Amino acid sequence: MGDLTMDYTVSVWLLDLVIFIFLLEWAYLNFRFKRTHKGPNFLELNFAMAPGFLLILAFRFTADESISIFSIACLFISGLLHLVDFYLRHRAAKTKE
Repeated sequence: MGDLTMDYTVSVWLLDLVIFIFLLEWAYLNFRFKRTHKGPNFLELNFAMAPGFLLILAFRFTADESISIFSIACLFISGLLHLVDFYLRHRAAKTKE
């Protein structure tokens, strides 16, 4: 009989892409606050984003040549929830004004 196992892995460059997008988001939100004074200030932004960033970095440093597709799915869902969280905070701040 043949091998019935499937390879559910992808290249680690996807983690590098996640890290790059994370840094772009941080830079955009920081620049936006400096320009408009809307959104989280520098300190709030760093404290809000640092835990997730460090977890992604830790995951990247332990990844070899490939990572599980299920891990990427969890990172994707985590990113979506992160965006929803920032959107809800932004909307709540607008209603307070």
